[in-house]
Amino acid sequence: MSRVAANFKNELSKLLSRKKYFVFLVIELIICFGAVCMKLLSSHISDGVFDLSNISTSMSLMSLFLEAIIPFISIMAACELFSGEFHDKTIRASLSRPTDRYKIFLGKTGAVFALAAVNMAAVLAASSAADLIVSGKLISPLYSIGAYALDAIPMLVVILMAVMINQFTKSSTMAMFLCIIIYIGLKAAGIYFSSLSGLVFTGFMQWHKIWLGGKMPFLASSFKALLLIGYALTFAAIGYYAFRFKEA
Repeated sequence: MSRVAANFKNELSKLLSRKKYFVFLVIELIICFGAVCMKLLSSHISDGVFDLSNISTSMSLMSLFLEAIIPFISIMAACELFSGEFHDKTIRASLSRPTDRYKIFLGKTGAVFALAAVNMAAVLAASSAADLIVSGKLISPLYSIGAYALDAIPMLVVILMAVMINQFTKSSTMAMFLCIIIYIGLKAAGIYFSSLSGLVFTGFMQWHKIWLGGKMPFLASSFKALLLIGYALTFAAIGYYAFRFKEA
């Protein structure tokens, strides 16, 4: 496990050293506080007709961040650590170490997930601060924390899908294109084909709705959980198998 932890720290430091991920984080914070300004402006224009002080900023912005922005950032990070390093041959430095490939694979995948978790935590913290500015109180803080924690699970599945796709190309640009097209395609399929909405994992991006205050029977919820686990295991298994035999 020490090797996995060392690889994880090394890969995460690579991502955090890239300025663009800091820029993305700043943009997310600007969006959060921009939403506060919109709340204040809407309340001012409506002369208090619409009471927005009881609307949680973290929950109102969840769809934007967890279904669009953070998946995009995570896909980009996965493409850089996998296809990008195979393309520029820097992966050879990692593969030349006396470390099993599965530990390298876990370290890279864990680093991408950690980056996504950092972004999710930052959005939650910033939007909670925004609620304090608007209403002087935190709106359903435990619910928001639980929702973001649960929604980290489907985010991991998206990352595993991106990691898997990266094993079949050495071009980070192509991998990025394929990941985004497939993600958008699955989202669209779940929206426009009702028979697929409960089967594609992209339909579970707001996973908390099933478990927090949902009225879905426990058996149906358990089936969806098993389905999501199945997606995760399948993507991880195929991704690692392809990574294990991929030539640098």
